[in-house]
Amino acid sequence: MQRWSFFWLLVAKLAVAELDCDGVTCEVESIHLLQHAHTREVRKSKAPERPEALASPFAEVFVLSINEEKYKLSKAELKDQGIVAVSRVKGFNASRDSELSEALALLTEYGNANSLHHTVSNWMLCLHTSPGNPPNFGAANSEFWRNFFRSSPRNVSELLDRDQHNCVPKVVAIAAAHLRLWKELAEGKLQTKEVEEKDPWYLVMEEDVDLCPYWRQRMEKELPQAPADAEIIKLYFFGHWRKEDEVKVSVRNDSEPATVTPFLDARDPLRGFDLFKAASYEFLHGASWSSVPVAGFYAGTQAYLIRPSSARKLLKQIRGKPFQDIDMTMMLSANNYVWRRVLAQGRPENVDLLQDGATESHGSAARTATATAPQCNMEPPSDQFW
Repeated sequence: MQRWSFFWLLVAKLAVAELDCDGVTCEVESIHLLQHAHTREVRKSKAPERPEALASPFAEVFVLSINEEKYKLSKAELKDQGIVAVSRVKGFNASRDSELSEALALLTEYGNANSLHHTVSNWMLCLHTSPGNPPNFGAANSEFWRNFFRSSPRNVSELLDRDQHNCVPKVVAIAAAHLRLWKELAEGKLQTKEVEEKDPWYLVMEEDVDLCPYWRQRMEKELPQAPADAEIIKLYFFGHWRKEDEVKVSVRNDSEPATVTPFLDARDPLRGFDLFKAASYEFLHGASWSSVPVAGFYAGTQAYLIRPSSARKLLKQIRGKPFQDIDMTMMLSANNYVWRRVLAQGRPENVDLLQDGATESHGSAARTATATAPQCNMEPPSDQFW
């Protein structure tokens, strides 16, 4: 492993020399190139010789992206795995005022920006967790005391106006980006090819997501076991999970136990007592403040399967609802299920190839700052007492 580490570092250095960019940009782009090259070698050793021979369980892939280079990386990796029907869906860049205004306008069009869910406030948004991004307790504390003697913000515009730590724009931009994708999917504007199936699955991926080794084999085998009422199926989740949400299939003989499927029913994502139990369990088992996710159950929109009919239902359900995280809105508006053993993983921004074994497994705990995040092809870590 060590000799290959030095080899990939040499590739990265050569890449920097060839890129026409400034030092910081060169470093970022060479890391992207390095990630793609290394991932290809890892998958080559694990994947079947002819991935294109496997049936594709979805019609197309839509990569939600604000960064052209990250999209190209995702497209190249999918092509390596035999998936060529890949399109970019442009997201909203929260760091640009014009795009943030567009995002707010779209949410306002659907009446989703006029009020706030009771879980949404400036300090709470600073506590948001995602894989690789622990909660910002300092910013949350500052926002809390700054607004302690003020009335709560009434809508998304006021939420943005009061934001002093840049905690709000990204949440708004992500919500609007997925909303626009659903709108265009429902209207048939994203699809680039005709399919025989009336209401096929489409795979939505955010730009910083990698699919796990063997994902195609597993999806081909396991997707037929998904519940018939599934409208959205997540390939990845973070936050908490409940064993009681396992989807089971009854067998013919009533005396035999029901068979557990690969899926979890993503329901009641904000059930208060369960969140308390999960966080308490993790603290008592040695988790630190920075590794206990400040998130509900089955959080995340990194990768999911969706049908056009599901997109139409989401658009109908979201209209006039109070604003909250788009993953929570999605789960409260349609029948969501998740793969218990996840099929996708957040892509790390940096790879330490000098550490032996750091990239040996795509799901290595060394590559995520959230210790409780599920890992590729593995059972999710326990976070419940019962």
